[in-house]
Amino acid sequence: MKFSEKPRKRKGQFFLIAGLMLAILFFMGLPKPDSMVQGPVAEDLKHVYENMEREFGRALALGLNESLGVDKLQNFTRFVDGALKTRYIGFDCLWVVAEGNTSSIINLSVGNFLGNEINMTLNLTDDGGSSAIKYIGVNSDTTSFLEFGSVTSDFNMTISFNTSDEAATVVWERDKVNLYVFMNLTRSNNIKRDDFDL
Repeated sequence: MKFSEKPRKRKGQFFLIAGLMLAILFFMGLPKPDSMVQGPVAEDLKHVYENMEREFGRALALGLNESLGVDKLQNFTRFVDGALKTRYIGFDCLWVVAEGNTSSIINLSVGNFLGNEINMTLNLTDDGGSSAIKYIGVNSDTTSFLEFGSVTSDFNMTISFNTSDEAATVVWERDKVNLYVFMNLTRSNNIKRDDFDL
């Protein structure tokens, strides 16, 4: 006696394949992390840089008004670094604050947020032409302090770091709080690297 074979119905396999196809289509439609960023990247970095140009001066002024000095600037720098990381922007920064006191001393504060220890050369030349050079090593994510004595007039300050790969000369007033900032903003292959002084 022969049993006749009936074709089996494969309804379960159809639903399994359809579910798998829907899952694949869903995951293909999700954006990659890099494509979540809207707008041209270069414009975005330029906009962030321009905002930081304004905000660094405000943070320093706020610190001076609240008698916190560069502590406020240091906290602001760390806040910016954390905030930009959430937008996939790398942020490296170095700043120098020069402040004259009632005597002839210029106090300098150097904030290093470049991600590695740096050696700096600071060359101060006053209006009379006399010059003084100081060398300082600054650990990463710290602020160091030094002073220049016998400065009685406005002065030029040449700031160089990273074995003189980066250098700038600024003209500063003796009786004013002066600020120099170097910033490096990166996202993927886009870089905005520049400096300013106030």
